[in-house]
Amino acid sequence: MPWSGEHPQVSVVVPVFRKAGTVRALLQEFELFISFSSIDCELIIVDDGSSKNISDELFLFAAEREAVRYIKHETNLGKGRAIADGVAIAAAPIIVFTDVDMSYSPSFIEHVYARFNSDPRVHFIVGSRRHPESDIKLNYNIPHRITSWCYNMLARVVVGMIFSDVQCGIKAFRRDAARLLFSDLTVARFAFDSEIFLRAKKYGLRFYEMPVVYQRIKSTPHWIISSGVKMIIDLWYLYATSRAHRSKT
Repeated sequence: MPWSGEHPQVSVVVPVFRKAGTVRALLQEFELFISFSSIDCELIIVDDGSSKNISDELFLFAAEREAVRYIKHETNLGKGRAIADGVAIAAAPIIVFTDVDMSYSPSFIEHVYARFNSDPRVHFIVGSRRHPESDIKLNYNIPHRITSWCYNMLARVVVGMIFSDVQCGIKAFRRDAARLLFSDLTVARFAFDSEIFLRAKKYGLRFYEMPVVYQRIKSTPHWIISSGVKMIIDLWYLYATSRAHRSKT
């Protein structure tokens, strides 16, 4: 089904922060999947402070397509903030966010759409690379797995919920739940996923974990270490603020 943009069933939010390279081919790959899907989607591209060449590429891609919307951040505000801004303008009753590098197969969209329609008790659905039915490609490297596992264990302690993969980069929400969870985020960057779960616990929202097809783009050891440190700092901030809030109530 070609993208109509008139009555979308799913809004797909894609945050983009790139300083070099190209993203058009990746977006066209996603477009190809949607063209063969039975689900009517709109695509919301949030340019989170990318270079001028990338921004021009994103703007033109959106301008050429009725069902693609474009939001521009002049500076990098963080992935959480970018997704929140996309959620705020989403028109469909179901909202999915995913990464522009196509690390996750867009077939996830069809699976979550069916799940939401069959189970009204579920407020949001999270992908999990640790789900026994997930298809994980070989280049999901060991340092990244170790960092991800350690962070997930710490996030469980801070949030007080059991989940297998808090940082999986593809998640889906009913629109009302998404706007509740993403409004006024205090952590806009590395630990925003943990804050989403923290808020879900506060509001009593139910989630479901679903397998993914995951093709990891290789990360350098320097990126893994620097990002890991920043994630822990953000997580500590969430822990401290949540304890302070509980002490006042």
